[in-house]
Amino acid sequence: MDRIPKYVSILLILLFAATLSAQNETYTVTANSWPADFSSFESFRDTNASTSQGAVIVLLAALSIYSKNAEEGKKALIICLDANSLISDTSPNGYKGFNINRNTIDLVKRQLEQHPYLIGSYLPGSSFQNGYKPSNPPYNFTLTSNRFSGTEESGQKKLFLPSSGADTPRPVTVKRNAKGVWKASEFSSLLVGIKKPATSNPADDL
Repeated sequence: MDRIPKYVSILLILLFAATLSAQNETYTVTANSWPADFSSFESFRDTNASTSQGAVIVLLAALSIYSKNAEEGKKALIICLDANSLISDTSPNGYKGFNINRNTIDLVKRQLEQHPYLIGSYLPGSSFQNGYKPSNPPYNFTLTSNRFSGTEESGQKKLFLPSSGADTPRPVTVKRNAKGVWKASEFSSLLVGIKKPATSNPADDL
């Protein structure tokens, strides 16, 4: 009879492990092309922002554009960020009557100026050894979630994106708006610094 509690304990452990496994999911987003400017970004956003995982990659593309052209990147961010990150702005500095709030844009500007290689670390083919230079598209991105991530049905989800310069994936929270479009609402961890890229010394070849 003393075996029954032992079997029950094993069964409970297996059920718990199965529950955790079901709650930790992996998502793949394929980008056949990568937007280099705002004109190509709009269609990229429209294609990918219908899912929570796609919205994370849309944000990454906007930050990639910003790292090369701040004005174009700012417009890209305006149309992929949640309303809580925006302010009303009908001046020429805004886009379609909106702009990015001060805290958010200051964080983006500061971190990308300090770490110009940062966004490249999230792209396939990059490594600290090659200066975080990605391969050419198409790209396959792998994102993960955990049991605290939320659900699609709730309209809010936290997903994790790996960086080739960090030990653990970085979280990004996205929200679905009234039109069914997913937008980034919290992504400060994506902008945290990473391992500095290796630098080559010409003297090494002597």
